[in-house]
Amino acid sequence: MLISVVITNYNYGRFLGDAIDSVLSQAHPEVECVVVDDGSTDNSRDVIEARPGVVAIFKENGGQAKALRTGVDAARGRVVISLDADDWLLPEACARIAQAWRPDVVCLNYRLSINGDPTRVWPGEPFLDEGHAEFLAANGYYPSAPMSGNAFDRDYVTTILARAERLDGDGVDAYLLYSAPVFGKIAHVNEILGVYRTHGGNVSMTSGRKTARNLGDHAYYQYWAQQNAQRFARERGVSLPWRSHLVGAYPSLWLLLARDAGYDRRPLPDQGRLVTVLAAIKGFLFQPAIDPLRRFKNVGLLLAMAILPSAPRRWLAERMIFGGRA
Repeated sequence: MLISVVITNYNYGRFLGDAIDSVLSQAHPEVECVVVDDGSTDNSRDVIEARPGVVAIFKENGGQAKALRTGVDAARGRVVISLDADDWLLPEACARIAQAWRPDVVCLNYRLSINGDPTRVWPGEPFLDEGHAEFLAANGYYPSAPMSGNAFDRDYVTTILARAERLDGDGVDAYLLYSAPVFGKIAHVNEILGVYRTHGGNVSMTSGRKTARNLGDHAYYQYWAQQNAQRFARERGVSLPWRSHLVGAYPSLWLLLARDAGYDRRPLPDQGRLVTVLAAIKGFLFQPAIDPLRRFKNVGLLLAMAILPSAPRRWLAERMIFGGRA
């Protein structure tokens, strides 16, 4: 089984070498490394050209989604891993994925360690053996790692990249993950097969300093990833409860904070404040894998956000965002 690892890169030259080298050193005998540089202005070209074993593509800057489309079009493997340029794979990753892959699988999840620390693992909660669509409808997600912690069927990725609505920037992992239960089986390898690097510049909600842009962008991506999953489910006759609003504890909280902080970069979901507050409270009360202290703290925060006038809410949102405590 040929596995294509597509690395999309923009100005991550300081990390990119580790990502490429981790692919070139895989134990699996059939691995292709495709690197798409999305108009970097740092030393990324030098890093890529110093490694002749890669399929190198240099393009004008257009964002993660367009870069991944370019890489997948060039890839030859049946299975595709989209590896972020600041992450890396462990040597046995592709071999374990090939062993676990089955013909009806469209997505295979595995665990990432954070900065190589085996005690800090993403996701921290158990993988699901079944019921991904139902879990998604109830909680707005299902247990999985971000982009580098997943392998996908190439045809499935091509379909989502071509047909998903509002896939116009970053956040591609949510779009690919949430529609996967509609198209086929989701499998997992319950092992650490890669490393997620935190360095202060990540857009992930697990690292770096939170900003209105981070929170608003993530709320936007989460909403449209959920909406696309529902649209594809209707097309394919898959049972998935319809939700017109954003579902999930943290995405709903991010939406409220971003609005109160004046986010206007992308059009956020057109849903009422009360609907959003109630969705967030429901998430924090019933969503698995949230520790009790955070449940209590965030439900209290949401109740305050529901009754405060706009000026105090804006002050609270800016304090929560820039203090990194949301």
